[in-house]
Amino acid sequence: MFSDAVGNLRQWRSRNFLFVMLAATAAMLAGCGLSPDWRPTAAPTAAAPRAMPTPTEFVLRTEALYRDDLRHLGVTTVDLASLPAGAILPPAPSRDSERGVSLLLDNRTTISGELYRQSVQLAPALMLMGAEVSAWGSLPHQLSAAGFVVLVLRTDPLMPARQVDAMLQSLIAIPGVNAGAIGLIGEARSADLAMLGCSVNSLCDALALFSPTSRATLMNMLPSYGERPLWLAAGRSDSRSHAAALALSQGLRGQAHFVELDNGRGLDLLRAEPSLADQLVDWFVHHLRDS
Repeated sequence: MFSDAVGNLRQWRSRNFLFVMLAATAAMLAGCGLSPDWRPTAAPTAAAPRAMPTPTEFVLRTEALYRDDLRHLGVTTVDLASLPAGAILPPAPSRDSERGVSLLLDNRTTISGELYRQSVQLAPALMLMGAEVSAWGSLPHQLSAAGFVVLVLRTDPLMPARQVDAMLQSLIAIPGVNAGAIGLIGEARSADLAMLGCSVNSLCDALALFSPTSRATLMNMLPSYGERPLWLAAGRSDSRSHAAALALSQGLRGQAHFVELDNGRGLDLLRAEPSLADQLVDWFVHHLRDS
């Protein structure tokens, strides 16, 4: 019986000790502001940064430009075989005229023109931008006879200036074109487009403008145009174009040549002064062919 009493005493002491420990633990948890049911949780993870949309840059490639064209279906020519993959193709022959060509700027925009090329030897090239191909008269023939590859394009003056880049890329893709000697000629409202496109494109080495119109806009482009040579022609009777051409000739850091006539606007200046075409040809020969 004595041994039973000792066992009961030990059991009672063990229960009391456990009760005291549980009470002390509960008091500590209450003091810390935590409930007895508290359980440690995993540390919160930082939210993944939201992916910001990146701007889409549209790149003109052969597949995009000519996927509906027969040349993309396996028709190979010597001219196209030498081009790198993904390059913008040169102007495609068309049936508009003896020298007729078409140029695809994107999947929805096709412009027409004429191409003058005397030989396959490396030669400087000029791109003429205006309303009507026929309005240039004999100037394309004269430039071609002087040793230039000449691409005459009928352009919409309201087209985005970035499309001038596609036109220049197509021009330098023509076999025999010296990409280091490229000039632009623009007339009337297309003169402004030529100036805007040339100013931001290093392919353009020299620029000629017949009757530019947007004085303020073009003056803002002069820093981008830099010291490249500029040829200008305007009639005094066309006060807006004359003011724009005069301001450009005075504000250019490089060499500017300004021809002032009494009357005429755009390509009417060529008809008003027959020697104007000869002057322009000599100017381009000096700056692109003989330099």
